[in-house]
Amino acid sequence: MYYWIAYDIAGNRTRRLAAKWCKQAGLLRLQRSVFTGRSDAGRIRELETNLKPLLSPKDRFLILPMDKSAWENLLLLGDHPSKTWLNRSEPFKYF
Repeated sequence: MYYWIAYDIAGNRTRRLAAKWCKQAGLLRLQRSVFTGRSDAGRIRELETNLKPLLSPKDRFLILPMDKSAWENLLLLGDHPSKTWLNRSEPFKYF
């Protein structure tokens, strides 16, 4: 399954953890608070479980799952990684 994650988190520590956990889930960072890519549901649930208790009432965190047909219809414009590259079967690895 493909996922888009976007967030608006006020606390620096929580925001850093959100980014770290998105990367650990194998997602690619497109913007400071936007990640996308292919991952499994278990990793996304783990991300949600870890982050939920840390969010303040004013924070926002969006997880948008996309099936393959929705992903194939996705239109990306501007300076971004190619859709072919984003369509990798294995998760992204950060070093």
